[in-house]
Amino acid sequence: MVDDRIPVGVLGATGTVGRKLVELLTGHPWFRLAEVCGSSSSSGEILARGWNSAGGESASVAPESLRLKDPDSPWESPILFSALPASAAREHEIRLVECGHILVSNASVHRMRPDVPLIIPEINSHHLEIITRQAWEGSLITNPNCAVSALALALAPLHEVFGVKQVVTTSFQAISGAGTPGPPAGSLLDNVLPLIRGEEEKFTGEPQKILGRIEDGVISSADFPVSASCTRVSVSDGHLLSVSVALAGEPSPESVTKVMAGYRGSCASLNLPSTPTKPLEVMPGEDRPQPRLDRNRGDGMTATVGRIRQCEVLDVKFFVLVHNLVRGAAGAALLNAELCQAEGLVVTAR
Repeated sequence: MVDDRIPVGVLGATGTVGRKLVELLTGHPWFRLAEVCGSSSSSGEILARGWNSAGGESASVAPESLRLKDPDSPWESPILFSALPASAAREHEIRLVECGHILVSNASVHRMRPDVPLIIPEINSHHLEIITRQAWEGSLITNPNCAVSALALALAPLHEVFGVKQVVTTSFQAISGAGTPGPPAGSLLDNVLPLIRGEEEKFTGEPQKILGRIEDGVISSADFPVSASCTRVSVSDGHLLSVSVALAGEPSPESVTKVMAGYRGSCASLNLPSTPTKPLEVMPGEDRPQPRLDRNRGDGMTATVGRIRQCEVLDVKFFVLVHNLVRGAAGAALLNAELCQAEGLVVTAR
């Protein structure tokens, strides 16, 4: 049988996010995994075996049969996913879009460039239009920081209906968010690490860019401050955030709950394969969401909210949880690539 799915490549396929991308791409209805790379030192090796394959016989190339390319070698696939660390992304990503590829990046280095969209399709799929201002033959699209994705999904319906004025948040971030090998096990035993270097700074600009407007072809970021404290906790997967927010009109917790529960986002009609039925789900009960119980909702693409209540300092406070490797990273990049395909951008690739 002829496999007419679009060939794609994964840069950084041996890392935590890259492995999750390979897993999600196995058996994907639109894309087939055709090329992978790790570091230059690993080129020529067979891609690591052992991850779960949901695609079975529908996968045209078994992940374990692919050989790792050298990152500097030519790539053939029109769509490339970057799960590279920041230093390697800075070295390779622009070169690849200059060669005509659509590159969907999970790395942080280009997220805040004014000509690069920072996209969560349910919130700001229309921001994709700014790629027309990019000077390259190809296109560069980014997804946000894993913890920021949780905050942005929770704030999106509130900003749309009420208007966000101020945000204070503390994150409790999973071990897997630190990548491979992550923090030493001993440092998290009976402990919480009250610093994740470089993480809190991402909250000062990324949520506002995602929730911003397009004005004269340029993104005008939303105008509200975020005060963030980021911690690492002994949880395998799933970032949990405690959020307090000031909203225009000082709505009640009941009004906020209703708006959050009804949120479906702006791209539901596109029928993207990775779009969950509910991008945001409000959990009943006083003890939810919990990482172990709720991180896999919507196949890991649904953010869950709970304990929506009055805040004694701002207006409303709540908890929000996201699977950091799926909605916060690999699944987010895959959904952005699906958006590019649905919007007809892939045919313009090299």
